[in-house]
Amino acid sequence: MSVHDRLDIGRWMVEFPISRLRGEARDYVLQRRRQLPQEYGDDKAVEDHIQLMRPKWEIVVGPAAVAVNEQLRAEALAAGERPGGRYPTDVAVWAKGEPADRSVTKIGGLPYRPSDAPWPVGETGESLRFIGQLCFVDSRDLVPALPGDVLLVFGDDDALVAEPERLVFEWWPLGLASLISQMPAVDEALTPFHAVLHRTEDWESAIFEGTKIGGLPKFIQDQPSTPGAFIGTIGSISVSDDGRHPFVNVAEARGWSHENDLMIGDMGSLYLFLGPDRKIQALSQCY
Repeated sequence: MSVHDRLDIGRWMVEFPISRLRGEARDYVLQRRRQLPQEYGDDKAVEDHIQLMRPKWEIVVGPAAVAVNEQLRAEALAAGERPGGRYPTDVAVWAKGEPADRSVTKIGGLPYRPSDAPWPVGETGESLRFIGQLCFVDSRDLVPALPGDVLLVFGDDDALVAEPERLVFEWWPLGLASLISQMPAVDEALTPFHAVLHRTEDWESAIFEGTKIGGLPKFIQDQPSTPGAFIGTIGSISVSDDGRHPFVNVAEARGWSHENDLMIGDMGSLYLFLGPDRKIQALSQCY
């Protein structure tokens, strides 16, 4: 039984063809040189700026990034690059708002948990913020046997960034009835997003970064000693102010107001591992 929608990657590669994006980058720089010639000492400075503006491998939040990444990978294969190890992964491409099925992978909003379950609290008794959840129902082939179907994560910014051992994790099975319909008051409740999944591969030379299940962890800093089997990542949500289709279900540019989107330090990630004791071990890194 599938619970997630799957990304129509063909549609998004048509929407964001890499040839057009490269042309737009060149046109932007050439127009800027005409308007501000003093900013460019010579033709090499112009070409350097064009190279800087060309599409490159990106953190996946919306559909544009995953479309660009897949086209860059196809070009690398066509040019003879050999990826070595290939590790399947389900990457979350975000849609804004609450999903029709509460059990799917999501950030913020209402969690998938029963209405009569006591809400998690912190060390001083305060209700903890719901950060997000990973649903493994459509990704069981990517991870080891797990204690449940949906993993919920609760905690504050300090725990998320610097003290992941203080985060609270819950496992719930698929098929819950009488789900929670209202959350307790918490500080800085997060804007809700839900995932459309894209099945792809991590290569050791090109690892998808963002929220995902399975594959390889894309560490931002030095690779740590991992505390178990990697099962997934929860990544920050940030999109450009003027980008087309910032989310799967939002066509217009988002503008400057990003509400209360999940941000782990500076575009960081929370890496989740299943320890030998079957408990979740987490670590975080950011830029």
